[in-house]
Amino acid sequence: MKHLLGVLIIGLLALTPGLNATENGTTFGDGDFSLCIGAGMRSINEDIAESLYGKNNLAYSLDLAYGLGNFVDIFVHTDLFKVTGKTTLTEEATSLRIVPVEAGMRVRLSGHRMEPHFGFGAGYYMVTDEIDINAQTFTFKKNQVGFFLEGGLRFYVTRGLFAFAQGRFTFLKISPDEAVSEDGSGIIYYPERDLGGFYICGGLGYRF
Repeated sequence: MKHLLGVLIIGLLALTPGLNATENGTTFGDGDFSLCIGAGMRSINEDIAESLYGKNNLAYSLDLAYGLGNFVDIFVHTDLFKVTGKTTLTEEATSLRIVPVEAGMRVRLSGHRMEPHFGFGAGYYMVTDEIDINAQTFTFKKNQVGFFLEGGLRFYVTRGLFAFAQGRFTFLKISPDEAVSEDGSGIIYYPERDLGGFYICGGLGYRF
């Protein structure tokens, strides 16, 4: 899974030489703004996550970008990732939710029907982790800054409407402010969690 983003970016760069001319003089994606809605699979780096929640889980995303020029966009992005599972030993319910507010810069091949792009940025990640112990639900929350890299490909169906596929890798490690739950019950939490990972998604967008 960790090699997919690199393979995707290399593949997109390999496509670039064949995209030097616009199709019949038509310029695609020449608006100032773009809005994307997508869905895909997200993984979590830490080993225990697979045993709790499975290998890959569904996430939904929303992306709004503004063009600074022909080849550069700045964008804000958010997605919703929530999974549920059971602890491996006691089989008690557990859930994890991550909601980011991200901002970044994206470089794209402007004016072509097939448009590779790559980008980077930082985000503010709101993490909520819940676990049931002896019929009680204990909640741990943490807001943390993280970073990401992305690469993808857009295919313009019309001058503005496009379908896209994209890969993103997030760097996100969290440590709780306190090692116990917020309600003072004394339940010990993980000292550090690696909640970064890959997000592979696809969807539709419009540039206007």
